[in-house]
Amino acid sequence: MRRTKSEVDGDWLRWGVPSSDELVVSEHELDDEPEGLVLWGGASSADQPVTWETHAHRSNEILFPRSGIVVVRSGAQMWTLLPGRGLWIPALHRHSVRVAAGAQFLTVYCAVGQGPSLGDRPVAVHGTPLLYELFLHLSAREMSDDARRRAERVFFDLVVPGDERGAMKIPDSGPVGRIARDLLSHPEDPRSFGDWANEIGVSTSTLARRFKVDTGVSFGQWRVLLRMNVAMSLLGQGVAVADVAEQIGYSTPSSFVAAFKQSTGVTPMAFRKNADR
Repeated sequence: MRRTKSEVDGDWLRWGVPSSDELVVSEHELDDEPEGLVLWGGASSADQPVTWETHAHRSNEILFPRSGIVVVRSGAQMWTLLPGRGLWIPALHRHSVRVAAGAQFLTVYCAVGQGPSLGDRPVAVHGTPLLYELFLHLSAREMSDDARRRAERVFFDLVVPGDERGAMKIPDSGPVGRIARDLLSHPEDPRSFGDWANEIGVSTSTLARRFKVDTGVSFGQWRVLLRMNVAMSLLGQGVAVADVAEQIGYSTPSSFVAAFKQSTGVTPMAFRKNADR
């Protein structure tokens, strides 16, 4: 099913130039676990932006980008994934996924009760090249049962919790939800916290408490996190650094570069090279 970006349910990080060619997958059935397999799935690539609307799987799932950007939403939580950073999604946990055009990614399904259990909520995991290649090795159905079990044990040993930087909560109700929706659409919005409090009609102290409860961080921290997530999506689409800075509200490219490096540990150009590898 194809729809335009504006028709996709929910708020998402922007991909850059809106595309009428986005593919939206809106119908899902709970998939059955293949008999006799502990791990299955495969590598995919996206020639166009793709959205899988809210769904769940009977099996545990791990998503690993090999290049480009993958964004996962689960309730009020959102993760921006890039090469080196995957996401564990437990069985029956409802989530939605967006993949940027040009992204290559690995989808791994794990039989329930087999391998690691990282809890009943999605968890960021390390996505090393070794882990990626090991799963492709496991995709060879002709290997012996003993060889497969040994490789599966190594694979599961490598699935460990990773860096949660970039994960953020996006409330969808109340005054904080209103601010979040507005800033998702317009991350460049320069209004101060006091401006928002006045517009909503509450005191700054009340709004500050509500923001901390709903997002886990202060308004200033949340806005920086949002802008950096938007920046990662735009950079992954090839948008120029100067244009990214302008689109997310930085007065100069240099101030954006400094903020991006402080938040992510790398410069925007280094990030782009990593996302394109």
